[in-house]
Amino acid sequence: MSKFIALTKVLLKTGTGSSSSKKNKNKIKGLLLGLILVLAFTPMAIGFGEFIFAAYDGLHQIGQEAVILGFGLSIVSVVIFFFGIFYAMSIFYFSMDVENLLPLPFKPWHIMGAKFTVVLIYEYLTEIIFFAPTLIAYGIKSGGGVLYYIYGVIIFLLLPIVPLVIASVINMIIMRFTNIARNKDRFRLVGGLIAMGFGVGINIYVQKFSQDLSGAEITEMFSKGNNSLVELATKMFPSTKIAVNSLINTNNIKGIINLILFIAITLAAVMIFIILGQALYFKGVMGVSETSSKRKTLSSKELTNNTTQNSSLKIYILKELKILFRTPIYFMNCVLMNFLWPIFLLIPIFAQKGGSGQLKELTGFLQNGKSTGIVLGVFFAFMVFSSSSNSIATTAISREGKNLFMLKYIPMKYKDQLMAKALSAVVLGVAGMLMISILALILLKLPLDLVLLMIIVGLLGILFTSFIGIFIDLNFPKLQWDTEQEAVKRNFNVMISMIICIALGGLTVFMIIKFELTKWIVFALIVGLYGVLDLLLYYLLGTKGVKMLRKIES
Repeated sequence: MSKFIALTKVLLKTGTGSSSSKKNKNKIKGLLLGLILVLAFTPMAIGFGEFIFAAYDGLHQIGQEAVILGFGLSIVSVVIFFFGIFYAMSIFYFSMDVENLLPLPFKPWHIMGAKFTVVLIYEYLTEIIFFAPTLIAYGIKSGGGVLYYIYGVIIFLLLPIVPLVIASVINMIIMRFTNIARNKDRFRLVGGLIAMGFGVGINIYVQKFSQDLSGAEITEMFSKGNNSLVELATKMFPSTKIAVNSLINTNNIKGIINLILFIAITLAAVMIFIILGQALYFKGVMGVSETSSKRKTLSSKELTNNTTQNSSLKIYILKELKILFRTPIYFMNCVLMNFLWPIFLLIPIFAQKGGSGQLKELTGFLQNGKSTGIVLGVFFAFMVFSSSSNSIATTAISREGKNLFMLKYIPMKYKDQLMAKALSAVVLGVAGMLMISILALILLKLPLDLVLLMIIVGLLGILFTSFIGIFIDLNFPKLQWDTEQEAVKRNFNVMISMIICIALGGLTVFMIIKFELTKWIVFALIVGLYGVLDLLLYYLLGTKGVKMLRKIES
């Protein structure tokens, strides 16, 4: 146990490394970053709590108030499971410290347990945002006593464990058999995609599960009262039903019995995780960094083509893209995110009964001439959001890590190197945008001229988020990391960029709706405003950005 605790402490400390040797300055940046995050998420948490307050009164009148806890616990469990697929795959298998740990006198469960704990601690942040307001608001409205809050804290700490164990076991089973492949990097990437596909499948199930009951059955549940809808709310993760029963029965013996049962299920899940980890983890992780290579004799023509001088900017962009595609962590968290958003948009439509009818209604609204201005603005805001969430630009400097000094020896100006990093994000952002645009043409039958306008404003939005992302990463570079996971998933630069971009995109849509702007006015507004901003950011990147990069290297 002492080895497990010591390793956990080390992994947590290495996950908070900083790139600056000036500790005081770094502390100030850390405090500012924490303040930004608090300011960003506090309104969300308060708004969520206010919604619970309002919903409680209506549900209490029909005896269904506990459905609030049921949905809260279920949604948090599903979110933790879905993102746990990514986090567990990254930290358990694709982190750079794995092979350094294998020769040390650790048992498989020591390594897996320590890494699991690291993932678990980060998942508590998700709970603080979504589950804590639900727990507190329900406790206030229901007049929950001391036992309610004690039970709540215990459930808060244990709730993420079962979803994370399920996600980790799925990853272990998949990755156990990747060693049979000759090209291990590629096959492990395929394994990661399979795990991700499983997560998307669960997401579809979540969308579809509520359709299993007819409207009459749901009405009957409402009429029964006595919190009968809790069973529906907790269908996604049945163990959450036990947690809900514990919280709503804190004044009788049923509450403590359900709490003990919930703790027992959690401990059983941990034991299963340890047993499977002992059997599967080492066999799946050994040789994780091994790669295969092909040897090919080049003809004189091929040699000439491969050695012909090309644009340095083009070569650098291709270099950045190759690294993003070939590194499993970067591919799953940076590249793939550009193409997952269209899938997430389509799941709610096709996973529900009557989805085709909803699609026709949506098509009718989008084709309405009066709504084209809103469509253009919403598409722009969506592209701003999706391109800021892929973390390519906002981790472009951080991904260099301890090798940042190598930028000095590349025969390119710093300005061109920064532009290449920004443009690599633009290339992938545009690829995702074109995918969405093609789907809009085929499924929603949008007019071609509207789609072309959408592409233009979307491109301006992608350029804007890419330049903003580079500037944020220049100011808060995370260069001291031991795992590629830390460079992209534990980098708060992504969150800062998303907050700024979502705020500006949301403000743009708000103005369009408030003043009922037409399509061409919206187009002119976005092109004029964000076109100027993009040009200004381009200029600043070549001047201020270069100075910031030199300062980091000094």
